[in-house]
Parts: sequence; C-alpha cells; structure tokens
Amino acid sequence: MQTVPVRHLRRVVGVLCLCLPLAVPVGPVEAARLPTRPPPGKTTAKPAPKRPSTTVIVRSTTRGARIYVDGQPVGTVPQDAPIPVSPGTHTIKVTKPGHSDYLDTFQVKRGEEHVLEIDLLALAGVLIVDSMASGAIVAVDQRQIGEVPFEGEISPGTRTLEVRAPGYSTFRQSIEVVAGETYTFDAHLIALAPGNDFGEAETPWYGHWWLWAGTAVLVAGGVTAGILLTREEAQETPRNQLPFEWLDAR
Repeated sequence: MQTVPVRHLRRVVGVLCLCLPLAVPVGPVEAARLPTRPPPGKTTAKPAPKRPSTTVIVRSTTRGARIYVDGQPVGTVPQDAPIPVSPGTHTIKVTKPGHSDYLDTFQVKRGEEHVLEIDLLALAGVLIVDSMASGAIVAVDQRQIGEVPFEGEISPGTRTLEVRAPGYSTFRQSIEVVAGETYTFDAHLIALAPGNDFGEAETPWYGHWWLWAGTAVLVAGGVTAGILLTREEAQETPRNQLPFEWLDAR
C-alpha cells in the first residue's frame, strides 16, 4: 500500500477549504444581499442635478382677465400655477372686455420666479343679449349696435336697450351701466298679429293717424279764427282811443 506524504494531505485539505463556500447554494434573499457589479466596459451615469424652474406669476384683482405671454394664451386671473418661461425677454398682455388692455415686456433670469402686479382699469360696461327671434336687432339709445346673439361694450350711464324683430313686439329695458360690470339679457319677444311687421305692439287709440290729423285741423282752425277776430277788433277801434296826433290834425 502506497502512503501519501503528510505535506500532500495538507495541500488537499487547504484546496477543499477554499472551494467549500463556492459550493454552498445561495437563496433569493442571500442573492439580493450580494453586491452587484456593472458589466465590463459599462459605467453607471449619475443623475444630473435638477435646475430650478424659470417662471412668471401675474398678480391681479381683475378676475377673469386673460393672460398672454409672447402672444400665446397661458391662463386667466387668478392663476392656477406659475407660468413656465425660458430665460430672457418676453411680452405679456392682460385683457378683459370693458377694461383697458395691458401690454408690456419683462425680463426673467434663469431659475427666477418673476412676479408682475397688473390691475386693469374699467372703462365700459359689457352687454350680452340673446333672443329666440333669430336676427333680432339690438339697439341702445335708439342706435343699432348689432344683432342677437350680441356681446359688446356700452358706455356707462343710463341707457335704453331695445331688441326688435319684424313680426314681434319690441323689448325695452332701462339700464344703469357701471364700468366693468356685465349685463346679460334674454329678450323674450312676443309674436304679433298677422300684418303687423314693424316690431311694435297693437296701436292704441291715441296712436291712430286720423285722430291726430283731425286734432291738427281743429287747432289750426282755432288759430286762424283768433287771428281774424284780432284784426276785426283792430279795425273797430273807437275814436276816443285814437292817437292824439290824429285828433289834433282834425
């Protein structure tokens, strides 16, 4: 029987001790704990630092005004969130019916939150008129300004609104117009009897032409009679009322 030297046994035992950990099965939990290395030749890119956003905020008391930046609509007053813009120079416009427009330029730096204080000046009232009578004419103070549906500006003060359409009654309403306020009307026009196409209601008794024509004749006749009586009285002036110069001449 061949014997193995002790020094060779020690080498074999050392090799087995080094290989033993590699043969132990690794579970999913132990595998998750093991450090991972990127594949050869590939490096993990680090996320770029987040830059602060560049925005503009419009603060205004003119609720409902529309905001435009560089000609593009970006929101209304009050804003829901800051408006993102690029660094540099921009144009801003704020507008609302019945108010003066605001138009200007502003500059914003990178990462800046630029704040603009903008309040619009109220100049006129806003009139909105609708009606079931298609093509009805809208007039203010007897001046036609459009047709229904109508939306436009009217000057402040006491105004008379009229909505007219052939074959319908005329809608009239007095308005105390305040600058910056909106007035909405749904004009209800009533269909008239056939043959009445002038947008007016039935003519009352005092509106007939023959009544006023007869009255004019009576008035003219009374004036003529008064003039004739005056002339007759002037011709029958008594002698004792004649001028003294004429009496002396006799």
